Amino acid sequence: MAKLIRCECGFVVRGATDEEVIGAIRSHIASDHPSLLSAVTREDLLGWIQVE
Repeated sequence: MAKLIRCECGFVVRGATDEEVIGAIRSHIASDHPSLLSAVTREDLLGWIQVE
């Protein structure tokens, strides 16, 4: 089963592991929402992961 995070802007990140999804969404946040990067913790991101 794939894991995913849906960003508020509609961007969707998928991966096989939590770490893949977290790494990809951090890259997205850094490029598209840089002001949020320091405000979002790893624990926050783990809570956003959904299983598909």
